[in-house]
Amino acid sequence: MLSAAIAFALLGATPTIAAAAAEPDAPAAAAPGDPTAPLAITSPASDTLFPTASVTISGTKDVTGRVEVQSLAGGDPYCSITAGTTWTCSFAAPTGRNTVTVFQRFEGESTPDEARITIRVLPAPTITGKSPIVTTGVISGTGFPGSGIVLSGSAVGDCPGIVQPSGYWSCPLAVSASGDYPISARQTWANNDSEPGGASGTVIVRVDKDPPAYPVFTQPTAGEYPVGGAMVFSGTGESGARVDVFVDGTLVCSSSVGGGRWSCAAQLGGGSHNVQGIQWDAAGNPSGASPGIPISVAVAAPPVAPAPTAPKPGSTVTPPSPITTTPVPVPEPSPSQNTAEAPISVPTFPFFPPPVGGISGLDPLDTWATPTEYGAAIPTVESTGTGNAWLWGLALGVGFILLVAMPLRLALGALRSRFPRHYFARDHSRLTASELPQLRPRLTLVGAIGAAAVLAALAGGIQGEVRYLRLAIAITIALLVLNGVAVAITTTLASRAVGGESRIRLVPGFLAIAAITALISRGGGIQPPVIVGVVVAASFVTGLGARPRGLVATTQLLVTMILGVGAWLAHSALGPVAGLLPSLASETLASLCIAAIGSAVIMTLPVSRMPGRLIFEWSPVAWVAVALVAATLAGVVIAGGATFPVQWLIGLALASSAVCLALWAWIRLIEPSFGSRVAVHPQPARSH
Repeated sequence: MLSAAIAFALLGATPTIAAAAAEPDAPAAAAPGDPTAPLAITSPASDTLFPTASVTISGTKDVTGRVEVQSLAGGDPYCSITAGTTWTCSFAAPTGRNTVTVFQRFEGESTPDEARITIRVLPAPTITGKSPIVTTGVISGTGFPGSGIVLSGSAVGDCPGIVQPSGYWSCPLAVSASGDYPISARQTWANNDSEPGGASGTVIVRVDKDPPAYPVFTQPTAGEYPVGGAMVFSGTGESGARVDVFVDGTLVCSSSVGGGRWSCAAQLGGGSHNVQGIQWDAAGNPSGASPGIPISVAVAAPPVAPAPTAPKPGSTVTPPSPITTTPVPVPEPSPSQNTAEAPISVPTFPFFPPPVGGISGLDPLDTWATPTEYGAAIPTVESTGTGNAWLWGLALGVGFILLVAMPLRLALGALRSRFPRHYFARDHSRLTASELPQLRPRLTLVGAIGAAAVLAALAGGIQGEVRYLRLAIAITIALLVLNGVAVAITTTLASRAVGGESRIRLVPGFLAIAAITALISRGGGIQPPVIVGVVVAASFVTGLGARPRGLVATTQLLVTMILGVGAWLAHSALGPVAGLLPSLASETLASLCIAAIGSAVIMTLPVSRMPGRLIFEWSPVAWVAVALVAATLAGVVIAGGATFPVQWLIGLALASSAVCLALWAWIRLIEPSFGSRVAVHPQPARSH
């Protein structure tokens, strides 16, 4: 039986052996649980730097696996490979450091194999402009933030350029003469020259260091012109340049130069004027102001301006319309003219006018020496010597006293009696020994000037250009001078002179007023903007009488007005400027002029912590004199600008007067009378 079983087994195995011999090349199927080939990334090495956005990685896999290459940020896979035991994937990666994840998936398994690699991508930077790029010697472009910029070409020197967080870079060329220079740019990772990225193509940079000639005026010529209609300014210049026309130091219109000719127009008021022009070539070089052309525009008979009075109940007052200087649109040049490219538009906040200075058309980092026209709407001293500027200013000063200052004092006085324990009843100009402020004068100024400077800059409008950083520096300097000299130093010295002592306190209400005036100026496009630059006030420690405190307050206001008038005279004498330091000086003087005169008007109000209240309590006659001088100066220097909306100012004053008088009448007259009638006729008691 054993031999029979062995024979039977041998006979049963014979077909299997024969079948195996018939197919010797067929691979044996892997039994369940057999190991698979692991996933691996063989190229490139980790943290490799690619000089282009095109990246290729490769590796090995299992023959039955499916490889997917995917960014760590998610999204669709870059590649999906199933065939073979090796794989390669090429894709476009974003600039910077990237982590790429590779998955190996198997049929029926939910947990894939995974491998990761880090790569860096740094393609070529861009150079702003089309070849040939016309410049004064500075080349700029865009790149990856934090990377270095290396220039190649003739006479490029060592470029210290680093791509800023905004993505911009700028480098000065080491050239001393005008000419054409071939330039290319390369990025380096983290400003490390040993890790170069991609290089740009070569462009021709046309350096122009020579300022253009003055623009030539063919119209107008010196002489007299009739009033009415637009004054046309025209002449010749350098093709591709821009000509800015100034009348009495104020920019009135601009024109590109096409075919060697330019033209623009603007409305002019009556009186004597001085016409000048500045030509800017395509590289941005200014010519400087041309010699003045004196012209005289016939003066129309001015209407008699009645002294403003409080409106009668039920009546309306129609404010006079000021003379405005509105630039007239210049027709577009024909296609045959060789004109400079129009600057690109810059988005602004909804419902707000464009920023002061318009659009420069220059690289944002190449505008350090470009004027912003901040304060360009301030009338010059010479322009106020003709016409009725000072009479209008005096009328506005009287209106300020009658329609703003006195109604406001009446309203707040009524509120003080209505709420005897409220904030209105406290004398904020006096301190006891336990109420000494924690902040010393210097720390108080440092803490408040920053916010006031930001509000002042926003009042005029800003753009994303470095020239507005220069403007912010100029405003900060002006406000430091104003608060330090007019308030801190003057009040301290004057207090000692009268035998008292004072301390400087930050007044949040001043910052609130500054914010309101900045919002109104920006929203209404008021130029020059209304700025309140004083943000601190003095409180007297020792018990001073009304007369010493009034003298100190009068001294403070006089010094404030002297600073404003001095800055106005210096700004008018400086005239149109070009360049970094002259522009900084002009903007500082304009800021000091507007902030000092605007603050003087606010501080003359005879209420709350204002110095005007101390003067009024000492001598109402002295207060009227100081308030009238301050408001008249504001009417001439600030409201005397050609585009200042005087009619809206008068309407706002009338509305404020009506509200204040209504509030005073209710508290003083109507409410007591109503209460007495209720007392005379008591209501009968109800029976239950």
